[in-house]
Amino acid sequence: MSRRPRCFEQSCPDPPSELDDRGAEIWRAQQGFKLIGDLATILGAAVGASRAAVDGGYIPYSHQVGQTGRVIAPDLYIACGISGAIQHIVGIRSARLVVAINKDAEAPIFKVARYGVVGDLFDVVPALTQAFKQKLGR
Repeated sequence: MSRRPRCFEQSCPDPPSELDDRGAEIWRAQQGFKLIGDLATILGAAVGASRAAVDGGYIPYSHQVGQTGRVIAPDLYIACGISGAIQHIVGIRSARLVVAINKDAEAPIFKVARYGVVGDLFDVVPALTQAFKQKLGR
């Protein structure tokens, strides 16, 4: 089995070699959530997650957005790596502006997003974070 996860591409950092495949997948997801958390901190925002991320043990249930989680209504919702399952869309349908970042150009999240970036969150999120740091002077 490849140590490269199915959810991230080559820009994803390599996990510590002592981890098995499941451990490596969890490690990568945690790295992704760290990047997203850094962006949220700069924006003064909160981090939400899909049910899959919660069920996978990557983030606590208190962060779950969707039909079986929280329904939110932010001014800006940045969906990083969210596929756009209807259960998640139910939780974000009141967002004023949805921006989607996903490697899959056919991901359903792009149908509800006003703006979309087809790219790897390990590339796009750090670039966004840096741009917002500069723009906001933080």
